[in-house]
Amino acid sequence: MPHVDTDGIVTFYEDSGQGPGRQVGRHSAPVVLVHGHGADLRLWDLQVSALLEAGDRVIRYDVRGHGRSATPPTGYTWQNYALDLRDLLDGLRVLRAHVVGLSMGGGIALQFALDFPDRVSSLALVDSALPGFDYSPEFAGTIEELVAAVRSEGPRAAFERLWLTRPLFDGVRRFPDRFELIRTMALDYRALDYLDETPYAPPERQAVDRLAELRAPALVLVGELDIPDFQIIAEVLAGNIAGARLKVIADSGHIPPLEQPQAFNRALLGFLGGLPTPQ
Repeated sequence: MPHVDTDGIVTFYEDSGQGPGRQVGRHSAPVVLVHGHGADLRLWDLQVSALLEAGDRVIRYDVRGHGRSATPPTGYTWQNYALDLRDLLDGLRVLRAHVVGLSMGGGIALQFALDFPDRVSSLALVDSALPGFDYSPEFAGTIEELVAAVRSEGPRAAFERLWLTRPLFDGVRRFPDRFELIRTMALDYRALDYLDETPYAPPERQAVDRLAELRAPALVLVGELDIPDFQIIAEVLAGNIAGARLKVIADSGHIPPLEQPQAFNRALLGFLGGLPTPQ
């Protein structure tokens, strides 16, 4: 699998479709797929063919610390993730992209769009995280417990016991083969960000306070059965990003691309197909 250097690390990616710099189908910009926390680029296995058949170039990659990309001991901030994406696009000679992010990947897409607005043709935010958003005490407690367990018993045991059993995965658990993919990715995750104790001072204004700055066309998708925290984030995003459309994926939890791939693909392709064609 090819790789590029991004913000001081090695990032693995998959580039399907036309070569760098070429116009593809309806769009001159490729579709970039950004996976969620503890997963890797395989999360999007059920989307690539549909996007290619629609004429899009598709780029997906392993976020730092995940999959086959490098796992540095430090550098796990929204700003680092956004720089990695910028450097990946630079390495592929891509000027602009349609950025699709799920969960943590949605937070990365948001940070990238705020830090590098001229590089974003559109945003699709799927059950998205939101930098600066305060999770509920229940979900925040789950994360704190997981961090402590990773440090005391290692990531594999902690993720098996405390993460994969959470309601966040109830939706995909209904599909054993797809849940097994999630489980495989999560148990391969080294979770070095959980071990990083480098002091971090967040920017004075985080993404949650800057949503009105976003100008790219945006689609906000959320699973009907997702936990309340991500339902609330979807409403915040749709209500504060100018012109954003909110789409609820019926009978889906936190991971619509795996739980309801046909409905998800229709929503994403409909959004992309309705965008203005570059002149």
